[in-house]
Amino acid sequence: MNQKGLTEEMCGKLEKFVQYKGQPWEMLQRLKDENVFTGHKEGEETIKEMELLFGYLESMKVLDRISFDFSLARGLDYYTGVIYEAVLTDTDRVGSISGGGRYDGLIGMFSGKNIPSVGGSIGIERIFNILEERWLAHGTIRATETQILVSSMGKNLTNKRLEACAMMWEAGIKCETLYVDNPRSDKTFSFAFDNGIPLILIIGEQEIQDGIYKIRSLNDNIEHEVK
Repeated sequence: MNQKGLTEEMCGKLEKFVQYKGQPWEMLQRLKDENVFTGHKEGEETIKEMELLFGYLESMKVLDRISFDFSLARGLDYYTGVIYEAVLTDTDRVGSISGGGRYDGLIGMFSGKNIPSVGGSIGIERIFNILEERWLAHGTIRATETQILVSSMGKNLTNKRLEACAMMWEAGIKCETLYVDNPRSDKTFSFAFDNGIPLILIIGEQEIQDGIYKIRSLNDNIEHEVK
């Protein structure tokens, strides 16, 4: 308490306020109404900084995604300002999936220069667990989201493959091609099977003349022709 320059009265008020969380402007107004930081220079500066932050968030139309939680605590030995955590709103089983804050003195401990900084980290393992659970709910986990692998039969058809990719990307279809000039058929099929890609689009000289694409469905081994 003495190290932070807080009086007993301030600490009593803070004890009550750490139980609150909710809409940012409403929570900030609580601090003002109760005069929690009146007479405390750093506290009053913090109020102004939070007003600025919430104003920016409101301008970006993301303030409705923010909860101002007075009980949140992270790295008290090196965070010097605002701290934050990100959580998924449709589940609370994994806790936060990202977190960080402002640490003006941390870099200076190692560099000898006082560099104001804000940073964060992502809980990649938690995110992977959530993604895996969602994919399993749909029946399968694939190594890629690619829907169609574009291939060719014959030489010098790279441009045609890239044209087909561009057309599908424009239509919102997830596709890719092997980045070699003349992909071998066995390599193409192996790549599709290994990565769980369900469809292969095949371009050949005859297909070009006929104005069609051939699409092989690997799941049921059926070939379709598309103009």
